[in-house]
Amino acid sequence: MPCRRCRWIVVLLAVVFAPFARADVAADVDALIPTEQWKQAKAVAVAALADPREHDAALDVVFNVVLESPTDFTPDEWTPWVAELRERRGAADPRARSLATLASWRAQQAFQARDREAATAAVDEALALLRNGNGRISAAEQAYVLTISGQIRGLLGNYADGAALAGEGVATLRTPRSMLERVRRLRGLFFQALFEDRLAHIDTAIALARQGIAEAEQLGAPNNGYRRRLVGVLSESLIARGEFTAVRDLMRPELERLRAQPKASPRDLAMTLGHLAEAERQLGDRELALNYYRESAQAAASDPALVASGSYAAILGNLGALAYDLKRYDEADDALGRNLSLLEKQFGGDSLRVVPALINFGELAYERNLLDEAERRFRRVLAIVATKLGDGHAEGAPALRGLARVLLRRGDAAGAAAMFKGAVAQQEAAAGTEHLQLLGWRCDLAEALAQSGDAAGAFDNALIVEQRRNRLVATVAPVLGETQALEFKRGLARCSERLLAIAASGSDARRVEAAWNEIAAARGLATRLAAQRIAYAREHADAPARERWERWSKAASAYADAVRGGGDPGALATLRRELDAAVEALGDGTPLQPLVRTPIARLRANLPEQTALVAFAAGAGASEPRLYAFVAEAGGAPRLLALGKVDALDARAERWYRLMREPGRDAELREAGVAVRSHFFDALGLAQPAGRLFVVADAGVHRLNFAALPDGGGFLVERGLRLHQLETEQDLASASNPTRDGLLLLGVPELARTDATALGRLRGSCPEFGSAFEPLPGAEREIDALARLSRAAGRDDVIALKGTAATATALRRAAPQSGIIHFATHAFEIGAGCAARAGAARRGVGLRRDDAPVADAGAALAREAGLVLSGERGGNGLLLGADVSTLALDGVGWVVLSACDTGLGARLDDEGVFGLRRAFRLAGARTVLMSLWPVDDAATSAWMEALYRARLERRRDTVDAVADADLAVLKSRRERGESPHPFYWAGFVAAGDWR
Repeated sequence: MPCRRCRWIVVLLAVVFAPFARADVAADVDALIPTEQWKQAKAVAVAALADPREHDAALDVVFNVVLESPTDFTPDEWTPWVAELRERRGAADPRARSLATLASWRAQQAFQARDREAATAAVDEALALLRNGNGRISAAEQAYVLTISGQIRGLLGNYADGAALAGEGVATLRTPRSMLERVRRLRGLFFQALFEDRLAHIDTAIALARQGIAEAEQLGAPNNGYRRRLVGVLSESLIARGEFTAVRDLMRPELERLRAQPKASPRDLAMTLGHLAEAERQLGDRELALNYYRESAQAAASDPALVASGSYAAILGNLGALAYDLKRYDEADDALGRNLSLLEKQFGGDSLRVVPALINFGELAYERNLLDEAERRFRRVLAIVATKLGDGHAEGAPALRGLARVLLRRGDAAGAAAMFKGAVAQQEAAAGTEHLQLLGWRCDLAEALAQSGDAAGAFDNALIVEQRRNRLVATVAPVLGETQALEFKRGLARCSERLLAIAASGSDARRVEAAWNEIAAARGLATRLAAQRIAYAREHADAPARERWERWSKAASAYADAVRGGGDPGALATLRRELDAAVEALGDGTPLQPLVRTPIARLRANLPEQTALVAFAAGAGASEPRLYAFVAEAGGAPRLLALGKVDALDARAERWYRLMREPGRDAELREAGVAVRSHFFDALGLAQPAGRLFVVADAGVHRLNFAALPDGGGFLVERGLRLHQLETEQDLASASNPTRDGLLLLGVPELARTDATALGRLRGSCPEFGSAFEPLPGAEREIDALARLSRAAGRDDVIALKGTAATATALRRAAPQSGIIHFATHAFEIGAGCAARAGAARRGVGLRRDDAPVADAGAALAREAGLVLSGERGGNGLLLGADVSTLALDGVGWVVLSACDTGLGARLDDEGVFGLRRAFRLAGARTVLMSLWPVDDAATSAWMEALYRARLERRRDTVDAVADADLAVLKSRRERGESPHPFYWAGFVAAGDWR
């Protein structure tokens, strides 16, 4: 028979410990919240719900779990619980405050079902109950009501109410006592930051997001979703501020963590991809950004909450805008059409949520010259913003700018200028003055001011654009990979055409000086930053720096090996990205080194006596840019000349250059040369045209050797012109550091027949040129003669490597002891087209190469130039630019490329010419002597011997040594009755330090 006393003990224990059992259920659920284990929390709460003793308390717990993770419950599950809770809470008082939570739940359900009216009504009911109801409500549920109300109102376009309500919810949980209260506070911080961002209160939004991230990181689960969402909203604010590198650095590890999860949340994946896409887009990698946007849209489409909130539509809008920029018009129209349709259907045609879509469509209409349609879109945006946020709010700034562009195209320059000023002021107040988007806006303003007659205002605004662009590049490029740094720079809006046009149109020396300072600062800026980063990595040998250097060297070698082996484009693209990542990593853990920028006035002061400086500059930011020339001569103020339209001048330069490449057709050559002289040289109005001239090239000038311009029956070099090329004006600032005395001579490689054939077939080159790698007798004589000459001039440290000894390994071993490195071999470019004809006497494979502009950085970097050395370990001996840039050539004064076309390559905007000349400068060489066309073997040997006699025996500087070599070959040919055609003597130029 059961013990009655024992039964009473059991009952007593149940009474005493029942509260602890209920507390355990809440505590068990609370412990699962940081890691978002909602299914387990559901199981714990539902199990407790089945216990009559815990049912009432468990009902509150399970309802809060439903509120946090509704997708883990079916309507059949939560409907009876909600009904019971409503009945229990409303039984004593139909105006109970605790019913506000149930009203908020209904609001959320209605919002996700896209029932705006029902959602709005439920929010109003919830807030009324919370403000005016009776009884008590828990702090966690009170915060839920406020935050959900703020979320819905904000997402429906009332950002101010959304931010205020979410902030009130945060304040309710100022000192959270449970994990549930902590995550409810985090949700409030998220929406408060989001809507402060929408209100253009960017600093406030950033501070709130960072506060939330710090609190989320204290939850004990490092990769929790609350932190990820706050990182997302921080990224949005940083994007608004223009801090795209910070966004990229935030989002890359987030994406890696998400991809490592077995089943990542579509919401987290969509938002992370979307933010990373925008960062990559603004930093220059638009193809990668487009792929990220596509993946983001696909993930967002599978998440009902993102569809309901309008985030999916926003991602479609960004996808469409980028696709349009990339000229993927079908994809752009589809994405933008769906974007606007979804937003209007969900939020109504007068909602703030449709503003970005309307702006995108207005921009498209403007680009298609549908000005009436564009104006309607922009005015509709301004009306919405004025109604919802008030006149002059930054949300309407893009539409105001769009409307100003319409007015300018219609000829109302004064009206456009006033609107541009308003748009710029609104955007700068919200996003700061350095936002990269504002570069194009200010250039628009400069154009409108110029057309309305305000030249001073136009110049000032154009100058601001160039100044800020240079600051942005100097700040951002050092932390990017090579390709992305170049694309970031070229993606920034320019206003140099307007700047140069105004400076050239008057006699204001201060304007000329200011314009020249910014043009010179921008010239080759990304390349100079890359060279500085590489040099810093070479010089610092601590373990982490050495590890980064080794990673970069290996990545460069892997890429070069794939190019040498004829790798498929997909594999090459992957290796190029890995190389870019390794370049980017070179800057990790090292301080950002400010690039020394010497003012033009000081650079001019560094000119040697009786030397003129001419810096050509192609305008940018206009449909028909012109070519300009800054001219500085001793004793006078700098001048700026407008020479004519770039396209027309390039055509004249191209004709003369083509005739220079092939001997013969002397009459045509002289006629073309006279035209070039008239437009490029005589137009400069030099006081001493027969003196020294330093040239900074741009556009087609890169291929012109002014020394070979006709002068009566001879050439300008015979009249006394002494020409030298500077890569940029900053070459004048180079200190004349002593270089080493060693001379390294390499060339005359020995190639197996299979190697020559393989080289000829690489990546679509011409297999018939396999025979063009035949031995070069002139090169062999050249190396022997230069070795003898150098020793006779007192240089004992001479290394001559020919045949099988002329390898890349030998080059790396000997380079650190060399002050001059001389290559006498074949040159090659992978991916180039074929020449009209080839000759065995040419030092090259006869490929037609030039420095024509390319579409993007990837195209410039993909055209790998190389020098042929002897193969080793089964390799074909091709030394590529990727190999060259990893050499340590800081103490090398001269690199002499005695081969064909070594000075040419792809041309990328104001970054100059790519190819071998750039690679050797990245490696640290001060001066590169190179060829402009496929040079003749015998004539080249003679020219090189004359060059070294001038340099080593007569101690000439680079400028005079090159001129002496030109004159020596020209005189010799005339004495022998041979053609004085410039092909034989004017093919080599020097660029870099002039000393």
